[in-house]
Amino acid sequence: MELLVTIAYFCLVWLIFYRFRLMRFNLFWKFVIFGLYGAAALTEVIVLGQTTPYSKELVVERFVIQLAPEFGGLVTEVHAKANVPMKKGEPIFSMDAGPWKDQLEKAKAELETAEHGQESAQANLAEAERRLRDAVKLVPKKLMAAQELDIRQDRVEGIKAQIAGIASQMEGLQAEVAKAQYNLDHAIIVAPADGYLVDLALRPGGFVRLKTPVATFVSTEDLFLVASVDQRSAQWIRTGDQAHFALSMYPGQIFKARVEAVIWATGNAQLQASGIIPRDDFLMPGNVFFVKLDPIGDFADTPLEFGARGITAIFTSKAIDLVRVLRMIEIQSESLLNYVFNPF
Repeated sequence: MELLVTIAYFCLVWLIFYRFRLMRFNLFWKFVIFGLYGAAALTEVIVLGQTTPYSKELVVERFVIQLAPEFGGLVTEVHAKANVPMKKGEPIFSMDAGPWKDQLEKAKAELETAEHGQESAQANLAEAERRLRDAVKLVPKKLMAAQELDIRQDRVEGIKAQIAGIASQMEGLQAEVAKAQYNLDHAIIVAPADGYLVDLALRPGGFVRLKTPVATFVSTEDLFLVASVDQRSAQWIRTGDQAHFALSMYPGQIFKARVEAVIWATGNAQLQASGIIPRDDFLMPGNVFFVKLDPIGDFADTPLEFGARGITAIFTSKAIDLVRVLRMIEIQSESLLNYVFNPF
């Protein structure tokens, strides 16, 4: 954009002073022309760059979820199609649930048997404790042999140990029932959120492996913009600052946003724990910080498609009205240039 403005400016100078000779290109006009150009360049580089950061690298972002089944198995049916909007909870594909149904029925049957055994053992314990209480009363009165007290005491302890064993067995069976029920419930893979599938190559008869991603799901519940901003112009950016942005797919249109956050970190600066002392060429600091923007307004007629690229201008609290207007003109001009492209 700056190059086009420069070319247009000096073409106008050429037309006025050389082509049509409307004025004489004397020393005064030389100072005026080159002074205006120098002042405009300084305004662009210093004032606009510092108080209204500008980015030509903006992209529309959404959360992406990899679908990985809880267990491996045979695909029996595919319900969804790629690139078709879905609601949260709608089925995507089904897996063979036969093994888990069999395991669930077996675990339930064993659990039911254990419960009956526990009820019987509880009844036996109650009877044994009653007989023990009788022995405690009769032995001191010499109405019952002393060894009978020990026998009945051992009987009570044995039944209690049996009940404890049954309880432990029931806990294991309950865990098996819960696991089988969980896997049975997850035999149908459903949409984790409102969104759409980017690709779905699965077909009935295919086999998927344990917790292996088989499809990519794009959530449409959350949307944000990410722009890279030169570090030299990021110092005044704060949460809540206004911003304008334009997308290549919508030439001539300007949209509004606000700064949600500045990511004050770069991957190039990250050091990882190791036994190696960093060399002088180990650090490769980046030149930009990333700014997260929240779009404002109704985008029903101009949907913000995942991956759409564009430009943005951020208006910090340091920007004066004149600078804001100049930046608005610049981003509007850049957006209009999107009409011009080579379709071949």
